[in-house]
Amino acid sequence: MWNVSGLEAVHRDYESKGVKFFFIYKSLAHPELAGDYVQPFTLTERLAHARQAEKQLGATIPWIVDAMDNRLKHALGNRPNSEFIVNPEGVVVRKRAWSHPAGVRKDLEELVGPVERITREEDVHLKIELPVKAPAARGVVQRLKRPRTVAIVMEPKIEERGLPFFAKLRAEATDELVSDGAGKLYLGFHLDPFQNAHWNNLTRSLSFKLEVPDTAKFEQTSGVAPKVEAISDTDPREFLLNVEAWPKDQPLRLTVTYAACVGEETCHQVKQEYVLHRRRDPDAGSARGEGAGYWDRDEFAQQQLAGDKDKDGKLSRTEVRGLVLPHFDALDTNKDGLLEFEELKAVSDWLNHHHQPGAMRTDSAAKPPIRLKAKP
Repeated sequence: MWNVSGLEAVHRDYESKGVKFFFIYKSLAHPELAGDYVQPFTLTERLAHARQAEKQLGATIPWIVDAMDNRLKHALGNRPNSEFIVNPEGVVVRKRAWSHPAGVRKDLEELVGPVERITREEDVHLKIELPVKAPAARGVVQRLKRPRTVAIVMEPKIEERGLPFFAKLRAEATDELVSDGAGKLYLGFHLDPFQNAHWNNLTRSLSFKLEVPDTAKFEQTSGVAPKVEAISDTDPREFLLNVEAWPKDQPLRLTVTYAACVGEETCHQVKQEYVLHRRRDPDAGSARGEGAGYWDRDEFAQQQLAGDKDKDGKLSRTEVRGLVLPHFDALDTNKDGLLEFEELKAVSDWLNHHHQPGAMRTDSAAKPPIRLKAKP
């Protein structure tokens, strides 16, 4: 949903004509990206996510929040960024797999009629907020280099009066493990930014234990996270297990124990349980792993220049789309009304600093982020 300003412009033009617009908040398409958010476990948590998304995007379009069984996501075809126009009789009259504001405007001109004065995208000034800030340092613990994996179904044991899941499990498996029962199992315990918690490294490290059926064969069924010298941090605690045999119809029971603190004085010793199934979870999204959400400067600038319609090597305000547009004036450092390659590179620095991406890649192309004072 990058081009929010474009959708907001169409919304402003057609709301007075009786057209109702809604954003639908579904399961996260890319956990760990742009704020290190993790999949919520309850509807209350999902509603909190939607409220935060409303603040970060800044649009006035109202939100519909999907149920935890993802029934609306399934009914709409499981697309991550799809778009639908429904007529008053409830019939879908237009649909596309990917959001395209210009296409929506053209559809509405045909279905409802043109507007007298079109709101330009560059005239839309969104009041956006930054993602939830981590309460402690990040980048303290090196991220695990895991192979290509897919999320598998896991069920948290939620106790009505129990402690929150300050850390939430993300369970993934290699394709071989899902299909044949032998491969690698990833267990990642990610702190939920909405719980505002950090690890207490002055006490015992996070540990887990798996209860496996007799017919299963795991190289290890328990693990303890390495001791961290820093007093606190918010990096994930990750494990990669070798599995020789896991029968498809035999779930695993996992117990995790950890210490989490909210603020400087309130700390909790937490013990929580999950049930893991050997099947892919189509609603868990695709996490990015190491380097999650990290934007390379040159690559990002080159992608933006793909919108250079007049091929002058620069972007005018009318050629800019998506998240760059609201910050055009701040990014135009030489005030010539155009964004050049070097100016566009600074956008990735702003993203890497404010959107809290995952661990920086260690390849030579990755460069440390710098601060950019952009207008909100």
